[in-house]
This record gives sequence, structure tokens and C-alpha cells, in this order.
Amino acid sequence: MPTTAVRAVPDATAEPTITAKRVAAILGISIRHAYAAIERGDIPSIRVGRKVVVPTARFLAQYSDLVPEQTQAA
Repeated sequence: MPTTAVRAVPDATAEPTITAKRVAAILGISIRHAYAAIERGDIPSIRVGRKVVVPTARFLAQYSDLVPEQTQAA
């Protein structure tokens, strides 16, 4: 079940940035493809030293049509 937790769509207010690994899991692509898309500028990113993070709100806005719908827990 860890895959479900990783593929879950993040809440931008609770999680302002996500990793390339998390982006890859959400989109269903390899980490290598996620980093390539980040390098091309296809996925918005912020570089902090050697670390690359993806702003959650910008990612969700740009890829809302590709990100699976998240069901709200009652």
C-alpha cells in the first residue's frame, strides 16, 4: 500500500513542494523521465543547492488534466 500513499495527490497547503520521485509516481513515469522534464522546463521546479523540488501548486495547476482525481475522505 505504500504506492497508494505516494501516488496520492498532495495538498499544496500542507505540502508546498514535492520531490521529483513523487512527481514521477503521480504521473506514472520513471524518475529519469521526471528529471528530464524538469531539465527541459516542462515541469516547474526550484533548485536549492543540489536539491531540486517541485512547487506543488504550480505542478497541480499545470498538470491538473493528467493528475488522477483524488477522493476526499469523509
